[in-house]
Amino acid sequence: MNTKKQVKCSLVKNSLAGALFFIGSVSSAAAALLVGSSLPITEAVNVQAIIVSDDGGANTAEFFGDNIQQSIIEGFIDDIWAQAGIDINFLPANTWNSSFANSGSGSSTVTRPTSDLNTIVADGIAAGVASADPNVINMYFVNVAAGFSLLSENSAAGLAFVNDNGITQYVGSNLLGFTGGQEVIASVVAHEIGHNLGLGHTTETDNLLNSGSDGQLLNASQISTALASDFSVAVVPVPPALVLFLSGLGVLGFYRRKRI
Repeated sequence: MNTKKQVKCSLVKNSLAGALFFIGSVSSAAAALLVGSSLPITEAVNVQAIIVSDDGGANTAEFFGDNIQQSIIEGFIDDIWAQAGIDINFLPANTWNSSFANSGSGSSTVTRPTSDLNTIVADGIAAGVASADPNVINMYFVNVAAGFSLLSENSAAGLAFVNDNGITQYVGSNLLGFTGGQEVIASVVAHEIGHNLGLGHTTETDNLLNSGSDGQLLNASQISTALASDFSVAVVPVPPALVLFLSGLGVLGFYRRKRI
């Protein structure tokens, strides 16, 4: 599989006027992640994945593939956000049958309104599939992300609020089976999470929030903004004595998942 395409988009929400503005672009994916040095993990961002199917339970959207593929993709997402000292923790996924949330109008040629993200978020809360914790990001995995028409299975795409809760995410199944494709998925997902953490688009070269860039770098200002977000919660440090004890038992977990 040689074709790798990522689509990074954001929905900017004006909290005063309630106006919505769509921003997006398409770029080729890099062969490998381009990240800066990791910082000590001091914060965690919890993400509630909601995997959406049609009303009858069919046509289920892709998530992160099988257990091994999921572990690799989440590891890449951790590598990106470790630049800010943030661990991204995906909670056990919820499922939801909603044809509207999954595909909108259902037409493969019609672009979904960006306002569909508002409806999906509201409907997900009403259906009880969104996290009840306001500090947990809700990410809806759908077959057609708000702001897009039906995309190729060689693509990943997302639409997210900036400094607010809610993401619609599309993952093309053809990207799951090889490292470059998994990196594309991780980059797009990490980009959309960045929007919820308060980061807007930038033209800075090789930056994660540059929609036309192949890089995943974060600058000092972006790191400060992300750490100050309500979605970033402090990690409670494990006392050294407890670390040694748990290590001896072989049950110590690590904040950052390891690549397989």
